[in-house]
Amino acid sequence: RRLLDLAAQMAEGLAKAHGAGIVHRDLKPDNIMVTRDGFVKVLDFGLAKLWPVEREGGSEAITVTNPLLPPDTSHNTILGTAGYMSPEQAAGRSADFRSDQFSLGAIFYEMATGCRAFWGPSAAQTLASIIEKEPRPIPELNPGFPAPVRWIVERCLEKDPAARYASTLDLARE
Repeated sequence: RRLLDLAAQMAEGLAKAHGAGIVHRDLKPDNIMVTRDGFVKVLDFGLAKLWPVEREGGSEAITVTNPLLPPDTSHNTILGTAGYMSPEQAAGRSADFRSDQFSLGAIFYEMATGCRAFWGPSAAQTLASIIEKEPRPIPELNPGFPAPVRWIVERCLEKDPAARYASTLDLARE
């Protein structure tokens, strides 16, 4: 129950950021805080990127000049924390809201199993693992973990971004 409550709060917080056109790009356990009264806070938007937001009647491009935001790093640049990057980030491709969903799935996986979804003895090997391998099945590490929640984690960890949730709000609702 505690895992589900925290995971739902993480997804809701991330959905709010995505709804405002902000892609985090560095979600990891160190960037998630739980307050003493049990509320989740998503921290450290230092690698965040602004993204066009879909609004009723079409998409709305967000144009903000902010010297605190990193330059456009959509291609051939790897930013983030190796164990929690999406496959597209690990390969230096463009990252959108679905990349954050993958990172969130890696955090959920770790919460459910006590193990990292992807790991290697070096950062390069960890990135290769993210791109090429599947994590150990959750039932092997936590047989009592509920199947419906496992399916949510597995969908977040899909290698193909199109196979993840169409919106992070959908993820939060599920």
